[in-house]
Amino acid sequence: MLGQQLRVAASHAEACMGRMRAWRIHAYGPTTELRLEEARVPPLRAPDEILVRVHASSVNPIDVAMIGGYGSKILNTLRTIESGEGIEFPLIAGRDFVGEVERAGVGAKLKRGERIWGVIPPHRQGAHSEYVVVKNSWAGKAPSTLSDISAGGALYTGLTAASAVRGAGYGQRRGGRVLLLGLGGVGHAALQLLVYRQVQVVVGCAGELCERAMSLGASRALDRHAPDYNKFLEECGPYDAIIDCAGLGGWEAGARRWSFSRYVTLSSPLLRDTDARGLPLGLAAAACQLAGQTARALAARGEGGAARGPGGAVPHVRWAYFMPNADDIEMLRRLSESGEYTVAVEQVYPWWEGLAAYERMARGSARGKLILDFKAPPPPVANN
Repeated sequence: MLGQQLRVAASHAEACMGRMRAWRIHAYGPTTELRLEEARVPPLRAPDEILVRVHASSVNPIDVAMIGGYGSKILNTLRTIESGEGIEFPLIAGRDFVGEVERAGVGAKLKRGERIWGVIPPHRQGAHSEYVVVKNSWAGKAPSTLSDISAGGALYTGLTAASAVRGAGYGQRRGGRVLLLGLGGVGHAALQLLVYRQVQVVVGCAGELCERAMSLGASRALDRHAPDYNKFLEECGPYDAIIDCAGLGGWEAGARRWSFSRYVTLSSPLLRDTDARGLPLGLAAAACQLAGQTARALAARGEGGAARGPGGAVPHVRWAYFMPNADDIEMLRRLSESGEYTVAVEQVYPWWEGLAAYERMARGSARGKLILDFKAPPPPVANN
């Protein structure tokens, strides 16, 4: 107990002196570009900003992609618009966190000492560090029902799932039937949000996750490795919406003769197109792809009523993205407090093993969140 108090006191002292430890890159490349370095504690630059001492933060696929340069064209444009500088290096990844408010701007509602959770948009410096600065609207009081480990990995996937569910037409709507593809972090969150809205959810996922899907409230879980998987996907319809959390992309909407009104995917080509072609041509190319994906979905169903979804709706494809949203952060807090929103954690890494966490994420197929624990004690010092 005394040792922990001394570590906390030492960390506060470091913040006052302006130094912290952070996982950073100085050039785009593989995960081996990551370095645990001493860095300057970021200052508050606006009245609505808060400085947070990070307790835990998750590693997500976007973190691995970003250190490889994914989305750099758009993200650097946003950095330039916001700061006038567009400085990208050194870059700290990490999109969600839980921690304690260390300092608060005069316009911030969250106050020093409060336990909070929050998110950071991709163009901002991230949370894989001991301290992070965020806007007040990107954070809220952390639910008391979630530990730091669970809360530290809850919001990125939760907000991404909320965006997909809203894109599927379930911002306020209840009932209906939805096919959910994939039960990773975002799929796990999306299933709970749909069940909360009293939706019948058919889940297509790896066989070992079918039991988890049913325990979370799915009406049916289909093993994607089963030989009759594609047949069941079609026969379990019609669907009001299909939500792709498995990385299949929008072209999958036209891969079979299933019936749906909306197909929402989290795997859009927008950032990759702008990386390859620049902003104007990349945006145009992405728009053409979206139109082409909807056209293919229509063509795949043939002529007449077979091409339409429930109620005669003409099906179309939508793309969804992670976005900080204060209302959704509060909704997820309420659901967590009532036990209707949980987080599956695969492994927890002490802060000094961040590279191992990134390498695990890069291998793919994680069965839960990968968490960096910034409250973990430092590694033991080897005796010479």
